[in-house]
Amino acid sequence: MNISDLNRNQRSIIEAIEELQEASLSELEKKTGILKRTLINNLKKLIELNLIKKIGSKTSPFYQRVIIPQYIPKSITVFKEAKRFGNLYFGDDGYFFKYDNDYNSERPADLVENLQVPDLFPEFENLIPEYERRRRLEKEHNSKDLAELLVYLKNTHGAYDFIYSYEESKYRSDYSKRANWLLVKNKILGKNIYPNILNDFNIDIEESILKSEALGEHSHLSGNQNKIDINIDFGKKIISESKDISYYLLKPYNEKISNYFNQFKIKGKGYFPHIAINEHLFMSFAKNELNFDVPYTALIKGGKEFHYIVKRYDRFDNYKYHQKDFAQYLAMASDKKYNSTSEELFIKINEVLYNKEEKLKALKFYFYSSIIKHADLHTKNMGALNIGRDKYVLTPLYDVISVGLYYMNCDSLGLSINHRYKNQRKRFRIENFYGLAKILGIKESEFKKEAKNIIITFIEKFPSYIEATKELLKYDSLKINSSRTGNTNFIIRMSNFYNERITEFLTLGILKDLDIEYYKNKLKNENLLKYDKSELEKIHNSYI
Repeated sequence: MNISDLNRNQRSIIEAIEELQEASLSELEKKTGILKRTLINNLKKLIELNLIKKIGSKTSPFYQRVIIPQYIPKSITVFKEAKRFGNLYFGDDGYFFKYDNDYNSERPADLVENLQVPDLFPEFENLIPEYERRRRLEKEHNSKDLAELLVYLKNTHGAYDFIYSYEESKYRSDYSKRANWLLVKNKILGKNIYPNILNDFNIDIEESILKSEALGEHSHLSGNQNKIDINIDFGKKIISESKDISYYLLKPYNEKISNYFNQFKIKGKGYFPHIAINEHLFMSFAKNELNFDVPYTALIKGGKEFHYIVKRYDRFDNYKYHQKDFAQYLAMASDKKYNSTSEELFIKINEVLYNKEEKLKALKFYFYSSIIKHADLHTKNMGALNIGRDKYVLTPLYDVISVGLYYMNCDSLGLSINHRYKNQRKRFRIENFYGLAKILGIKESEFKKEAKNIIITFIEKFPSYIEATKELLKYDSLKINSSRTGNTNFIIRMSNFYNERITEFLTLGILKDLDIEYYKNKLKNENLLKYDKSELEKIHNSYI
């Protein structure tokens, strides 16, 4: 007998009995959601097939499995934007997937129908939190198989829903009134200034959760960095943990966790003070100065540092919008997210994004990331969002952080450019991006125009963001401890970073290539910007 010989209700009954070990008629009715008469008829058929047996009295019988054969694995029904996508089967023999007969849309490259594989498909594995967060989730739910975690993912990215197949009839969702994402984009993304500080807001979340000391995982969004699903009542100024659909994320500062990025943990670097300010800064700069699609971000004072808050861009009015990261598109497991090249990434970007404007936006973001030394940029840090009819746009920016602000000698990006120098990531020139532009069908002149605007904007506007950061001295000294150089300050570090970036633009010939060498005049003094630590301390002390 093959699994296809059993109908959906029969498979649901089998799986429910396996989970309950033995079950009454009322328990099966409640567990599966199958109508009583249909349930009784299918139970009779399963007894005839010797797959279950009836025990106990005639008036109050229980049902048990006769045997648990290998040919009936566990099954999870997958829904995509509330429509049946297919079934994921898993057991001792691995994993295989079968699309729903009515599904006729995009089919991920790794989800080859009925192909049995030893590891969970990257399409689904990339949805699960990584590293220690994954281990906490496994322990919380006593999961014996990675696939079992999928049914607990209530706020992962995109619009997949997972439910054990025997409970499929309980699934209820209607997307018929969901607004087109482009029409509500501005409402979803919102606006914010820099710095956007949530004064007088109350964080109604247990301290043990903020410090990652509580049991379980408090956000199911993928990634390594700790997160908490939250919602914000702006009227009452209350931030609380969300138990259902979440519209915001809080990334808590945690003094016990210094290695925010696994890549730098491997390299022996992991000291990232004021990481919340860093992300809020470079996200806000991209949003307000370069006009990228960027969601609302904010800071709120925690214990010793600020916590970071960011709005979800794939949630609106109780609906989910489908999006995927490029590790999913490239069929790469999450722990292989650095094991690609920029060329491989942009070949896939060219296939997925539906028009030239979106492709150019992706290249502009990549160039901006190299300018700010976003050394953690990997295949999961870029994604595509479905705006309908399988047309995909670049997702709004997220996880935009400058590692170079801490380690100036770090890589410019997380992935290499130019296959001949696969490990060369540190110093890129303009011509390194021409190959990526060619992949996207973008002329060199078009890219140069956009690159010139990004460089000029950074040179002219970034100093005002350094000045604006002084407002944070009302709440914190922004001190940075360093074993080699003693104490410094986040604002001083920002100014040094700015000076070093312009110096590198000159030494690499980037300003010459973009016909903006007139900025050489900014280097007449030894330091373009100089902040005195004692003056910054005086400003901070004046507020406390």
